[in-house]
Amino acid sequence: MDSQLYFLAALVALINIVSTLSYAVRIAGVRTGRIAFALSLFNLLVLFSRSSNAILAPLLSKRTEEAILSVEAPNPGDFRMLLVAATVGTIIGALLIPTFQRIVTRAVKRFDARPSMTSLILTAANPRVWWVAAREFTPPATRNLTLFRSSGKLPWYVFAMNIGGTALITCGVFASLYAGYLVPELRLTAGNLSALVNFIGTIVMFGLVDPHFSYLSDKVVSGEASHPYFRSVVIGMAGSRVLGTILAQAILVPGAWVIAKVAEWI
Repeated sequence: MDSQLYFLAALVALINIVSTLSYAVRIAGVRTGRIAFALSLFNLLVLFSRSSNAILAPLLSKRTEEAILSVEAPNPGDFRMLLVAATVGTIIGALLIPTFQRIVTRAVKRFDARPSMTSLILTAANPRVWWVAAREFTPPATRNLTLFRSSGKLPWYVFAMNIGGTALITCGVFASLYAGYLVPELRLTAGNLSALVNFIGTIVMFGLVDPHFSYLSDKVVSGEASHPYFRSVVIGMAGSRVLGTILAQAILVPGAWVIAKVAEWI
């Protein structure tokens, strides 16, 4: 691995850490009853993740262009390393959920006392606050895993859709760029098809999975569903997200071939 690939792997891991921590925002919203405000914070995390992808894509595109111009044989090794980084980042994010939900809960309470996003952002930028936040580190409780195993009627179909949507979003850019290796004369067309793959994954995630999760959050706040059940669902969502990044490894090369064929067909 060269220095650029290390940087790209770190960036991919960071994107997936932030995306996974969005579940902690939902927990904080349920515990404080500020669902709408928590949703706003969730959107900030999504915006950060999408902005980071805007940096990742050009760097990967340049790396692909250089490999094509050097007439190297197609090798998905670099993309697989980045997918490993995505899995590692997702696992780290899942382990940090308890800590981050405590931090977000404090942020919500502070916003209640002084409703100003500018003040909240300036407070978060204070290095002394970072030290206080680091002291909030709380490892996941093992009893939550026991709770997950004992909970009945979990939304397994939602977990399955979360796996599929995560896999598509995770490998969409990588598969389209690898397709550029396979059909170098159509690499621009193949690269642009990543938007279609990401669109499908986004529809699954935000059109099918997220509404169910939001509905469950509202039910917990209204008392129609229990907090232990909600924690079980959060564990399932985080676990299915990890499985989605692993599934991305399996569909990387087949997906690239499909994109290459579509690029030749359109």
